[in-house]
Amino acid sequence: MRRFFAGATAASLMLALMAASASAAPAVNGSFEAGSAPGSFTQVSAVDSTTITGWTVSSGTVDYIGTYWPAADGARSIDLNGSGPGAIQQSVATTIGATYRVTFSMSGNPVGGAGTKTLTAGIGAAPASFSYEIPALNPPTLTDMKWATRTFTFVATAATTTLTFTSTVASSAFGPALDNVRVNNVRVDGAGAKPWDVCKNGAWRQMHDRQNHQFKNQGDCVSYFATKFRNGGAIGP
Repeated sequence: MRRFFAGATAASLMLALMAASASAAPAVNGSFEAGSAPGSFTQVSAVDSTTITGWTVSSGTVDYIGTYWPAADGARSIDLNGSGPGAIQQSVATTIGATYRVTFSMSGNPVGGAGTKTLTAGIGAAPASFSYEIPALNPPTLTDMKWATRTFTFVATAATTTLTFTSTVASSAFGPALDNVRVNNVRVDGAGAKPWDVCKNGAWRQMHDRQNHQFKNQGDCVSYFATKFRNGGAIGP
């Protein structure tokens, strides 16, 4: 009896570990803690794939932030504008047809004063747009960045998916700030997020059905997941 209980316990533990592994975030170094020591901050130019572990600066320049301001998670973060707008990207392992939710922390470099900091985040040719408003009254500061959470979803169409964050603040050294990037598998078969949550905030623009057809609109996306994949997306690009 004791042996059976021990075996059952071990089996249960193994199943729990397998479940945790299946839902674990595939992104590497999402809080930018691993990499060359940036000091206060250091500028990193494209195409650098070694300074920030797991990430490639794919265009322009970014600032790798250390002690210059407090991070959302850990001690390091990114200003997506170095001397001008830049982009970083990472390829993550994905399962074709699976839905993933990307969550990240966003702020803005407060040194440039009030204004709107913008970036795009996503995969492929139709990334989602995000903004962070630095108000004139009670703005973020170099001691309190007032980080905010942003999120979007995508359906993987390949075994490897490249996730890219790009500044859309032109001609400025004070860009959108990024930290705490997380990528998690989302179950949309009734055991995870509701279809409306999966498809909201323009996320449907980056998603595909199991035949790799894109959705026409948010309602088309919701219908697909609500019917457990019976209603396909639009045929064509």
